[in-house]
Amino acid sequence: MNMKKNEQTFTYYGWLIVVLSFLTLSTHGSARMSFSLFQVALIEEYGWSRGTLGGAFSLMMVLYALIGPFVGSFFEKYGARAVIPLGSIIIGIGLSGGYFISAIWHVYFLIGIFLSVGQACSGFAMHSALMPIWFSKKRGLATGIVFSGPGIGAIFLIPALEYIMRIYGWRNATLFFGLLLILIIGPSNFIFMRNKSKTVDSEQENEQLKELNSEQKKKTSISQILKVIQNVKTSKQFWILGFMNFSIGIFSNTIISQLQIYMIDVKYSMSNAAIILGMSGFFRITGSLFSGWISDYIGRKYTMAIVSTISLSSVILLILIPFLEANSYWGYFFGIIFGIGGGGLTSCYAAQSADTFQGKQLGIIMGLLQIFYGVGGATGPLLAGFNHDITGNYMLSFIVLMIMLSAMILGCFSLSNLGKK
Repeated sequence: MNMKKNEQTFTYYGWLIVVLSFLTLSTHGSARMSFSLFQVALIEEYGWSRGTLGGAFSLMMVLYALIGPFVGSFFEKYGARAVIPLGSIIIGIGLSGGYFISAIWHVYFLIGIFLSVGQACSGFAMHSALMPIWFSKKRGLATGIVFSGPGIGAIFLIPALEYIMRIYGWRNATLFFGLLLILIIGPSNFIFMRNKSKTVDSEQENEQLKELNSEQKKKTSISQILKVIQNVKTSKQFWILGFMNFSIGIFSNTIISQLQIYMIDVKYSMSNAAIILGMSGFFRITGSLFSGWISDYIGRKYTMAIVSTISLSSVILLILIPFLEANSYWGYFFGIIFGIGGGGLTSCYAAQSADTFQGKQLGIIMGLLQIFYGVGGATGPLLAGFNHDITGNYMLSFIVLMIMLSAMILGCFSLSNLGKK
């Protein structure tokens, strides 16, 4: 049976992969967002500065970027089942270890190393590479569903973690979250994850897979990565997508890492700030699903320009919130448009990259593109933390985000218009 026809049915195994990836990213995305919650507790208990804690988040993003290509190569060699389940276990260990934090190096060790390796094994890049293996015609929709996962996780997990922190303390909250990944999400991936669709009966593809497996046995990960770099270094589309991923990284991670404490600064309560953080994650679902669906009809680049504009408007609103009525509904409205914009960016970018570089080297290419995301994700939170430590506000960081998103809107029109039916 042809894959394009088979993916139209609900009994197609690829849809179970979508559900599994959705649930996995719902917890992994919340693990990254939870830094904003735990940062407040760590500052209150130990008095560490925002810049110092931002350094731990930045270390996570740097290592995540550097590890990405090697994990991508491992993904190409051994398949998703050998890589993605490990991510959940490693993140779970890092979060559970947070129960024992008593020095700043513990934060750098657990967040910087465990969360970075875990996210590299089972984060954005690997699930982006997984979807084209299972979907062709419905790729945009499938990708949109998967990358709405962090949203549904945020709306439930972030307020739940804030409640556990308030009643039982932040140490019990991080322990609970870690055990959820170790005992449920990780084992589920080990049981249900599959490496590739068995419904593709193309002789050409089967021959390519055989040839690939033969070649992989003879090559090291480093040689594979170097070969892919040689292939893409002159690609205009690769560098445009790289810049866009850098912009997404600096935009998303600057706001996610600082949002909880920023909302408290502008007079929202801890609980309401957690609700806004959760709402931003929840409305990623709308942005991810809608943009994934519409990009299948009008094309990825036009959809990406739309969601980039929405993201730019969210930064402008964030700047204006301190000048509006204290503890007003504007904070919640920000959570909505930030979530829609962020979810749309992630979904469209993943689908555009998969369409542009589809083939047997996609896992490595996605890993290389994650370097740009990691550099942006490392730069934004670190600068934002020190920006606030020095000036007492985040204005310079917000201006940088506005410039990056404006450039990204213009860059969208240089992309190939892929995905249009």
